Amino acid sequence: MVVGKTSSSISKTEIFSKFSETQVLCTVFPEITEIPCVINSPLRTDNHPSFSIYMSNSNHIMYKDFGDNNVQGGLVDLLCEYWNCTFNQALDKICKLMIKDNNVIIKPKQIKTLTRKEANQLTKLEVKVRPWREYDYEYWASYGISKQWLKYAEIYPVSYKIITKKDSITGKSKRYTFPTDKYAYCYVERKEGQLQLKLYQPYNTKGYKWCSKMDASVIGLWTKIPEYGDRVVICSSIKDALVISCQLHIPTLCLQGEGYSMSDTAINELKRRYKKIFISFDTDEAGKIDGEKLAKRTGFTNIVPNLDSQKDFSDYFKALEDKTQFKQLEKLFN
Repeated sequence: MVVGKTSSSISKTEIFSKFSETQVLCTVFPEITEIPCVINSPLRTDNHPSFSIYMSNSNHIMYKDFGDNNVQGGLVDLLCEYWNCTFNQALDKICKLMIKDNNVIIKPKQIKTLTRKEANQLTKLEVKVRPWREYDYEYWASYGISKQWLKYAEIYPVSYKIITKKDSITGKSKRYTFPTDKYAYCYVERKEGQLQLKLYQPYNTKGYKWCSKMDASVIGLWTKIPEYGDRVVICSSIKDALVISCQLHIPTLCLQGEGYSMSDTAINELKRRYKKIFISFDTDEAGKIDGEKLAKRTGFTNIVPNLDSQKDFSDYFKALEDKTQFKQLEKLFN
């Protein structure tokens, strides 16, 4: 690379063959010490950190502003916005910033890049529980889930989420408190004596619909179902599991989502405890594929129900004018 080239003759590939995206990032934003991180937005006034910087699966720096869903992209996109310039002008500015007159490449301190697992271990999620209100019960009742089943599943309405993040280098922790949406609920599970939390904000459109510190291996409602039985159903969401449990009176579990699997220990335990084990994920293509994949691995029976135009059990119940029709689904699990 030759200093003095015009921006029109400099390619992005050529630039990042000389230094990494992380080196550029920490030169422009020296306050960033690790990735992933959540910082105050450099593009707008932001009193509550909601600007996420992370590594993509292809090892490129990406950003997303959870305060504005339209603000997201890669490193050069970010610098275009930050410097208020064109793409080529941003590349030119990067060269001038990173390369001195004698072609010496500036090498700032390295940013510590954490894996998703490492970052998760340094982050703690807490919530502030509030009293149940009538609109909460109405929301869950629209999906066929009663007060008693909410208590059974350990679902709580919350008013705040508290995130504590520990710096992997300094060891210091920062605590952030965020008000939740009007409709915000915490799912509670337990694994090896430890609380596992997942926050659900069903109407959130700013990227905060889910916030989870629940281990991917946790099977929802595992500690709630009977020790032995004739049948059990495995779904991909707590809402689907609860509407089946509440309306059909069939013990039901849920994975952390489609695409998640089960350990051999859990599979063998269910086979020991239940005579028939059914899988019933969403009726879209992804749900069908994941259901068949799990059925092939476990030997469980995969069921793809006819839910008209709805893709899951809870949405189907909500859409029904005659709620008693939902009872007809019980014959699927005989």
